Amino acid sequence: MPTPVAVNVYDLHEYNDYAYLLGVGIFHSGLEVHGREYAFGGHDHASSGIFETAPREAPPPARFRSTEIVGYTDMTPAEVADVVAELDHKFHGNTYHLLERNCNVFVEAMCAELTGLAPPPWVNRLARIAVMANQCAPCILPASVRAVAATPSMAPLGGFVDDSDDDSDDDAPLLRTPQRPTMSKLSNRNGRA
Repeated sequence: MPTPVAVNVYDLHEYNDYAYLLGVGIFHSGLEVHGREYAFGGHDHASSGIFETAPREAPPPARFRSTEIVGYTDMTPAEVADVVAELDHKFHGNTYHLLERNCNVFVEAMCAELTGLAPPPWVNRLARIAVMANQCAPCILPASVRAVAATPSMAPLGGFVDDSDDDSDDDAPLLRTPQRPTMSKLSNRNGRA
């Protein structure tokens, strides 16, 4: 039986009370499936930036806004855990970038793996606008946003982080290793593969 895959969206600033009406905002998001919510955050270590919370209970200052059903998956909880473990290698905490590789980008990647679909575009729209504005017309952005936008993301989304020359335990994934070679059992909103 297909299981809903939902994106839980949280406000990170009171600005969203007005900006949301225009289809933008400063949002945190997490992906909810099988009664668990997965999200991504930054830290200084070459280890997992993926964390799990109870659904709709992201840490402060996030304030729950809405749940958006993206699609459905036939994956079991163990298969979803394998997907998370695979993404774990791509989403280390030290690769976090506020605009280009944030929690919303992680949720987009996980949605694609579980459903083949994307979350609503408004969730990460403001970050994408800031990146584009910084490239095309940086003078229109405040200096603080230009500084963040100009800082390069530490790893490409499609690539793996290479920690092979690091002998510390920081590069060990915090989540278990995948037990299956590929993702399968994808379905769309109508439950069709």
